[in-house]
Amino acid sequence: MILFIAGLFFIITGWIIQFYKTVLANDKNINSYFLLFYLIGVSLLIIGNYLINDLINCLLNLISAVLPLLILIYHIKN
Repeated sequence: MILFIAGLFFIITGWIIQFYKTVLANDKNINSYFLLFYLIGVSLLIIGNYLINDLINCLLNLISAVLPLLILIYHIKN
């Protein structure tokens, strides 16, 4: 249960960072910290789903983690 709470905490924190950068700072770029926090949060959800044998949600969360990971790698390289 704690993995799910921690995962959602990281995802929400990432969205708060992105909201601040987009709305309040008027920066339309994707923030690297948003991607990192989102990726950490989804990874915790994946682990939690795996531990309770919820393989469908584990797979769906894994798929939702791949694209932010690719974007973060691209961000770091450039």
